[in-house]
Amino acid sequence: MLQLYRNGENGEIIRGKGLSAFIHNGDYYAETIGVFEDGMIDCWELVNFEEFKTKVAEGWVVTEVPQGARISCHHLYYGNSTLEFYVEIDDFVKEVEDTINRLQGKQTVAETCIQAFGRFLTLPTKENKSSLQEAYNAIPKHLRIYVLGDMDCKDSAIRMCIEDTEVSQKILESFKRHYEWILERLN
Repeated sequence: MLQLYRNGENGEIIRGKGLSAFIHNGDYYAETIGVFEDGMIDCWELVNFEEFKTKVAEGWVVTEVPQGARISCHHLYYGNSTLEFYVEIDDFVKEVEDTINRLQGKQTVAETCIQAFGRFLTLPTKENKSSLQEAYNAIPKHLRIYVLGDMDCKDSAIRMCIEDTEVSQKILESFKRHYEWILERLN
C-alpha cells in the first residue's frame, strides 16, 4: 500500500494510503485511489465515503474491466483488457472503509478477526467459532491470506478452526504455541 499525503484546508498534512483501482472515464484508467485519515477519498475528485460509494455505484470507480475494453496505465501501457482476475468491487469498498479506520486509529477487521481467533483458541466454543467465522468473513476476500502475518500459511489456522469439522486439542495447543503473540494481546 502506497503512503500518500495531501494538504488540508489549514495547510496541515493529512496522511493517506493508496489503493489500486480503475477510473472508468470512457476508457479504464489504472489509478491509485487516495484514502485519507480524515475520511476523504481521491478518485479524480476528493469525496467523502458516502460520495465514494455513489461513485462506485455509478461505475466511475471499478475493479473489473470488460474483456477487450481499453485500459490506460498513464504513459506506461495503453491497450485492450485481457485481465482475468479482479478484486470484487464490494470487497474493494470494504478495504477502503477499513483503510480509513486504520488511518484513524480505529480497530480494523483484521484486528477484530485476530481477537476472535485468540478467544477461540482460549475457549473453543460454538459461539466463539461463529464469532471467528463472522470476523474472518468480514475481511475482504483478497486480503484473507495474511491476517496472521504469514502469507505462506494463507491463514490456514483460522480456516481450519472455522471449518465444519472439530479441531483436536493437540492442534489447538499447537496453534496456541505458534500464535502466542495473539494470546498475549488478549491479556
